[in-house]
Parts: sequence; C-alpha cells; structure tokens
Amino acid sequence: MYLMALAGLSGCAGANTADLVEQGSTGLSSALPGGDGRSLAAYKAEFHANALQGTDSLMLRFGEVWQRDKREFLPSLYSADVTLVTPDGKLLHGRNTVMAYADWQLPQVSGIETWRDEFAASGLMTFMYGRYQAESSQPEGDHSGVHITIAKRDHFDWQIRSKMYLAFGGAGVPTRGDLIVANPPHLTPDSIRARYGPSALRGQNERAEWMVNAYLFTNSYLSEFRYAWNNDDFEGALSMLAPGAVVRLPWDVPAVGKTNAAYSLERLLPAVGDLGMSILDFDLSERISFAMGRYTVVAGDQVLSGYYTAVIQMQDQGPQLTALVFSGSGANEVSTGESGGA
Repeated sequence: MYLMALAGLSGCAGANTADLVEQGSTGLSSALPGGDGRSLAAYKAEFHANALQGTDSLMLRFGEVWQRDKREFLPSLYSADVTLVTPDGKLLHGRNTVMAYADWQLPQVSGIETWRDEFAASGLMTFMYGRYQAESSQPEGDHSGVHITIAKRDHFDWQIRSKMYLAFGGAGVPTRGDLIVANPPHLTPDSIRARYGPSALRGQNERAEWMVNAYLFTNSYLSEFRYAWNNDDFEGALSMLAPGAVVRLPWDVPAVGKTNAAYSLERLLPAVGDLGMSILDFDLSERISFAMGRYTVVAGDQVLSGYYTAVIQMQDQGPQLTALVFSGSGANEVSTGESGGA
C-alpha cells in the first residue's frame, strides 16, 4: 500500500527555479492526454519550481524573524506538530514549545543565515539540507554547522514540519530545561491513529490506516538498514542509499552522494557495534517520507546516543534513502556511557 501511495516520486537537488523551468521545457515530447499540449516534463518542472519558491520564501521569513526580531512571523513558520533538534542536541515538540524556544533565543541571537545545498519535493512536502551560521550577543552563543529541514504546505503557506541542527562549531546558548522532551514516547500505530480521532482508534478511518501502513513500511525499511549495519553488510547498506544521498554517520563528517557516503560506511561498519533506532516522528506526502527518532550505537565499551533524521523517496527501482543524518560526536551534545549500563 505504501509503495502505491508513494508512486510518482521525484526530486531535485541543488537546483534553482530558472533551472527547473528550463529543464521542463524539453524532455518528454508527448503531451498529457486531454491536456493543453504541454509535456509531462514541463508540469513536473513547474511543480518543483513552485515548491522551491515556496520553501525559499519560508526560509526568507525564517531569516527575517532572527535578523529583525519579527516575532509576529513565528506562528506562520512552524506546523502544529513540528519537531526540532536544537543546536545543543535537545528535542522539542509542538508549535507552542518551539515558539517559546525561539522567543527565548531571539534576544540572544542577532541573526541566522541558512543555505540550501540539497533539495527534494513530492506532493506537499520538501526536504532541504545545507549549512547555517548563527551569531549571538552571548560569548558562547555563536555556532555553525548543517541543518536538515522538512517543510510541509498548509493550504498556501509552507511551514517547518521538522528541523534538525548539527552544530560543529559551538553549540549555541543552552536550551531552557523546561522545554525539553526528556523521554519522548516512541511512535506506534495507535498513536498515529489517535491523530485522526476516536473512530480511527477503532480502525474506521481510511486515511489513518493508510498512514499507519506507510509508517510500518518506513519502520521496516529502517530495520533493513539496521540489519545491514549490525551484520557489517557494507554492500547491503550502500545499496539502500540514493545516488545523491546526504549521509552523516556518528563520528564522521557529512557526505553528499553515495560514493562519498561509502567511505564513511566502509570505515565505521567493522569498527562499531550494533545500531538501535526508534521512531519519534513520521510524516508522508506522495513519494517522500521522513522519520525522526532516537538512536544508540555501541563502540567498544562506550555507547553513543542521539537523534537522527531519515528521508525516504520512492524511485522507479524502489525506496531509497535520500538523507540519513545522525547527531553525536562533534555534532550537537554527545551522550556517552558505559555500554554495560546502557
């Protein structure tokens, strides 16, 4: 069911609007049946150009908030069920919590510059990956690194559905303790159904069941990756990555492209122990889905724990990981302990 729901996925990385429109003017020569004579490629290019323009507009509004202290924009930036991993590695959930975090940070942060290096879109959801740099009035507040952002369209506006910072240069001002989700619950089929009302909990909501099936597929797909990791199956893990995948494994630098990611996998798989992953947040639109969750991985007598974001796209050849980004060891706050007590 998930495969059918995700059929038709397409993505574009590192392109601008003009490029996309130009690409759409050529390609498939046959027009859509009953259409206005334009090619299918032109429709696809227009869709991606509109998605790119919408998410770039969202990032401009985001920049305005931090550079000009425009707090009135805050409610329009975030979806109701947004999740955020802060630069110091703390998990926040929900629009009110994230707005409270932003409102508290605004007097201390003079500006955040965000760049988009990779991009993909399908339906009402987009994925962005790039660099960021934040300047602060506090001595310890400056920080920089990379971000992975999931945006989703609500009617005519794009909003941040999930955002994860990986801070490699400083960690920013520490997050207020009362905003942190200390022990976030794992996502389950029933917790997904609960979003759609009491009838969904009785299995009487088709949309809820469709989303549950999509979640189960994603959970199974990530389990396949964990199985390859835990069995040192380098080829199996590598085969699950899209050609232009964004990958950041614990203890390593971010890599763009399957070839670059292969070097990280080849080094880490024989050197570290089992990887555990749970899903805390999940969403889907047509051929693109994302999962954000907690992970643990063992290395010798130490266990590293943090958060991850995975983006899965359905291609003609099947599902592929467009992004797999882990925090930890040089990105965000690192949590380690003796493996015997993990």
